[in-house]
Amino acid sequence: MKMSFKLPAAFVSGLFCAFLSVSCATMKAGSMKYPVYVTNSRVIDLLPPQDAAGLIDSLYMLNGKFGQTSFYIQAYMHSDGNGILISLLNDFGTDMGSLSYTGGQLSFNSSVFPKSLKPQYVAADIQLTFYNPDAVRAALESAGLGFTLETKADGTEVRKVMDGKKCVEEISKSAGSVKIVNYLRGYEYNLTEAAE
Repeated sequence: MKMSFKLPAAFVSGLFCAFLSVSCATMKAGSMKYPVYVTNSRVIDLLPPQDAAGLIDSLYMLNGKFGQTSFYIQAYMHSDGNGILISLLNDFGTDMGSLSYTGGQLSFNSSVFPKSLKPQYVAADIQLTFYNPDAVRAALESAGLGFTLETKADGTEVRKVMDGKKCVEEISKSAGSVKIVNYLRGYEYNLTEAAE
């Protein structure tokens, strides 16, 4: 499946870094401390890999919007009870960076993205989207945040992170597709599984 940028690659890379570096929340990881600020006063840590709700092993098209700018990139994602691995690829299949989270180590390596990019923000959205909802709820509630989960008639699962009555982040997940909207940080993106 051929995927292409609508913007120059260097610009998209910079925008993607900015987008990820202001991303949202994640959860508690026992002794692993990778703090993520949900709001100025809400700090939570990553969940352990054992809280993954199943296996993910797919190539996705990541279609993002940050402010008025849209971008596209490929993301190969593997997530299971041992951790999370994400490889970012341009439309030629060239490696643009990778994230690895094992519960004992969290790292992000890239010749394109700055070292100041915090990998916990990337792992956060993956955990909010794909991890066991009971574990997500418990971790968020321990930080004073709310979590709701609704399954619609068409099978779409909607997860929301709440700060009181205010929705911080909303995730809609259906077969082969995920939409994440972070109202607090002003970004959204869609993950669409690539056809085999």
